[in-house]
Amino acid sequence: MSVLLQEKTKPILSVDEQIDKLKENGVTFKYVSEDHAKEYLRKNNYYFKLTSYRKNFLKKEVDGKKMYIDLDFAYLQDLAIIDMELRYLLVDLSLDIEHWTKIYLLNLIQLHNEDGYEIVNDFLDSLDKNQYDRLENEVLRNRNSIYCEDLINSYPDLKKYPIWVFIEVISFGTLISFYKFCGERYNDKMMSKDHFILKMCKSVRNAAAHSNCIINDLNAKTTSLSTSYLVTKELANIEKISKVTRIKKMSNGRIQQVISLLYMHKKLIPSEGVRKNAVTNLQKFSDRIKRNGHYYDNNDLIRTTFEFLNIVIDNWYPVDKNI
Repeated sequence: MSVLLQEKTKPILSVDEQIDKLKENGVTFKYVSEDHAKEYLRKNNYYFKLTSYRKNFLKKEVDGKKMYIDLDFAYLQDLAIIDMELRYLLVDLSLDIEHWTKIYLLNLIQLHNEDGYEIVNDFLDSLDKNQYDRLENEVLRNRNSIYCEDLINSYPDLKKYPIWVFIEVISFGTLISFYKFCGERYNDKMMSKDHFILKMCKSVRNAAAHSNCIINDLNAKTTSLSTSYLVTKELANIEKISKVTRIKKMSNGRIQQVISLLYMHKKLIPSEGVRKNAVTNLQKFSDRIKRNGHYYDNNDLIRTTFEFLNIVIDNWYPVDKNI
């Protein structure tokens, strides 16, 4: 083994050693016992993922060593559970967005008297060779899928796919690219603006679907991307959110993507039943955030971010109004 590899290699810790490591770094066990924490690490979560939420807590130097300030194991546990529920919620909402994006496109091409074949062929012709090859491989990978094989085997030539089949066998990412193509084809500037927001929806959807942590870093200025003007304008209509707060919170890439997804769902979904279901689930999530709010009384970063999310949910998905 090389010296460099030896320097970078960290030994795997037993659960007892993990608890000791947490205590060495200032993590307390006031709200849950060490035995409970060990059981949680054995059965419900794992050390690397759970401790990623520590980025939301400040450190101070104690006897020459940096220790976390006001960080109890229960706080990490609570954030991990909130994050899990948020991931499930985001996947659910993104599936709605993907479905109604397809409906929107199908209605759009009918409005423009497309035959459903030429537009697919033109889109494929707009791709360079690498893009086309990737798309073809993307479709052919599903050739043996019990869910897509009948569709794909019925149309061996990708360039002869009708639109109603094409949108069923492509990924969400390709669907978004096709959405942009249609916006350019019909000179629809709003679709170009929506395309940018849809890309953000895809990013956070992919993270949630792969069980990546969402709220493990809520610090400001973690994205170089500007928030869509459409989203910013909608947020500006919320009186309880100041401009300073809006800019600060939306400078966090994770929150920026979550809010963009909530905006797109609110804008795109016409079904009253689906929207009411979203209201129910989002309000339930909002209640879950508040459950242990006292944990974060001394943590401005988490407290104000949760307040921001709750205000957006209450304003965009109100429980006491007809949608």
